Amino acid sequence: MADDPADLRRSAAEQAALRRVATLVASGAAAAEVFEALVTEVGLLMPATDAALVRLHGDETVTVIGRWNESGGYRSLGVSHPFGTGTLARLIRDSRRPSRVSSYAKTSGSLADSIRGWGWQSSVGAPVIVNAEVWGLTAVGSTNGEVHPPGTERQLAAFTELLAIAIANAQGRQELEQLAAEQAALRRVAELVAHAAPPGEVLAAVVTEAAGSVGVGFTTLLRFEPDGSTEVTAVHDAPEGVVVGMRAPAAGDGAAQRVWRTGRSARVDSLPDLSGAWARLVAGRGFRSSAAAPVLAEDRLWGALVAAGRAALPPDVEENLSRFAELAGTAIASAQARADLQALAEEQAALLRVAELVARGGPADEVFAAVAVEARQLLEGYPMTLVRFEEDAALTVISRSGGPAPPGTRIGYDPDTLPDRVRRTAGAVRVDDYPSEPDAALARRFGLAAAVAAPIAGDSTVWGMLTATSADGPLTHGIEDRLQRFANLVGTAVSNATSRAQLVASRARVLSTADETRRRLQRDVHDGAQQRLVHTVISLQLAGQSLAAGDVPTGIDRVEEALKQARRATAELRELVSGILPASLTRSGLRGGVESLLIDLPLPVDADIDVPRLAVEVETTAYFVVAEALTNVVKHARAARAWVVVMLDDGTLAIEVGDDGVGGARTGQGSGLTGLLDRVEARGGQLYVSSPPGAGTTVRATLPAGA
Repeated sequence: MADDPADLRRSAAEQAALRRVATLVASGAAAAEVFEALVTEVGLLMPATDAALVRLHGDETVTVIGRWNESGGYRSLGVSHPFGTGTLARLIRDSRRPSRVSSYAKTSGSLADSIRGWGWQSSVGAPVIVNAEVWGLTAVGSTNGEVHPPGTERQLAAFTELLAIAIANAQGRQELEQLAAEQAALRRVAELVAHAAPPGEVLAAVVTEAAGSVGVGFTTLLRFEPDGSTEVTAVHDAPEGVVVGMRAPAAGDGAAQRVWRTGRSARVDSLPDLSGAWARLVAGRGFRSSAAAPVLAEDRLWGALVAAGRAALPPDVEENLSRFAELAGTAIASAQARADLQALAEEQAALLRVAELVARGGPADEVFAAVAVEARQLLEGYPMTLVRFEEDAALTVISRSGGPAPPGTRIGYDPDTLPDRVRRTAGAVRVDDYPSEPDAALARRFGLAAAVAAPIAGDSTVWGMLTATSADGPLTHGIEDRLQRFANLVGTAVSNATSRAQLVASRARVLSTADETRRRLQRDVHDGAQQRLVHTVISLQLAGQSLAAGDVPTGIDRVEEALKQARRATAELRELVSGILPASLTRSGLRGGVESLLIDLPLPVDADIDVPRLAVEVETTAYFVVAEALTNVVKHARAARAWVVVMLDDGTLAIEVGDDGVGGARTGQGSGLTGLLDRVEARGGQLYVSSPPGAGTTVRATLPAGA
């Protein structure tokens, strides 16, 4: 039986419409152009029918993208409604299959009201499936009471398959553009790091690039304090009242606070409903939602990268933000490693300048004045005062750089005040609120709000203290360690000033060691991390060229190579810093530091170390005594075994390192013992060497361990 000519014409018209839409999709036309063409073709193919394209959202709302009818043609709408009950949106979302609504008389909601306003009496719809998710639906509606014939679902499904391809292609192009933008952002940040840009410039670039990457305006980089409070370190497109340096307490349930508690990305979709200082501030500036991703520096939660929007943020904002936060962490870790190296170089330079001044035989007043100036330059410009403790409960100002009391001022102090605690504990002391201190009146007289003081050791006593002061609030957290390190250098300078002969003999060694340290650091950084960072930049440039040429796989490979080199560079910088002062010593004390040292030695070593955690300077000196003595064993002793014994007895740390080698070691014969003697005596200790020929070598050292 011959086919019905009318059916043949309808089939030919359908195929022609499908070809036109398919051609448009294959040409890579914009999504809006494909939407209009598809809805128009569907409307024309089915006479006396309206057609519409609808986007479904995860919060059970729809957006009517566009509608076609015979009288008005295609119109772009963009109107949003809840699903309502009994609508095609709900039926297709739940079933994921084509569905029909035979009558809108019993449907409810603003979407159903709008459809009735179009004159639709019944409808048929088919889902648009993109990446296994119901993206939306295409629907046709009858306005003349006729029911759509069987097969309408099949016809719509053929068009929605083409529409799904177009949407997937558009998303693919968008993802490629986003990837290229992210890699470009990485390249720009990496170039800043490779060129040793100041940390402030790097962090400003991080938030700016992050804003472009995730598609929001307001972004900020928050640094976490140990108690979970935050400080703004960089900001992009900040609303009124948000500035770098702002602090906020840990309380609240905002996105950043959730990152602090969980270490994972977080989002907030309704800022006005939350408590906490940041949530109230940002919501008060008109922002509705926010997201935050953890910033990890050397596997430690450093802070959070936060984005805020005046409307709902995209569903994948946490993932996008996390990728950029990872880049931020890499930049911060690299900048921190570079800052650590710079701080070390500055400390070495300060030591050299003071040592050279003392060695030239300069007047004591000139030496002490130089100490205060060097300390102030090293420690953020805080006013510095160098004082000497007297026999009674008093101190005398020896020198100052910006400090409140002139040299020669004699000040008595009461129990439990800052100088009393420094002298009794031989440790650094911090005062954050002078009005609550026993000597509040004296502090008010000198205009002091806060201070940090570090002891200056001399000949097994606390000779004096180096004090940094502030007139307007607490000093920077962590300054105690840096001040103590400089005070240790001051102590060495003071001791040298009282023993000219020892200074003249050791000056050349100090200069040689410092020069060698700088040369080693320069060589290690140049040969290692710098080369890898250069490799990183070149790889990113090549990746950019590949992506621009459309060679995405090669571009991605080169980006991955760049990330690998950047991570290696960070690891090498971390290893350099660790070589200056081992992390195991800082984390686990003298026992942990020595045990990590013994792992790589080529001979068995018996270790008996039974001491608690000690002051940083004591642990550091004791560690280098053990390390240098064992180095001599490996290089010179030809020993079969060695031993290390460390014990604490009545405030004195006793160290013994021995071997069963050939003996015959002497200081001053290139064995390294001369430098060891300098180090121990600078800390107020004593060193003894017993090394009879043929009977092995024993090195004993004693160090004051403080109260």
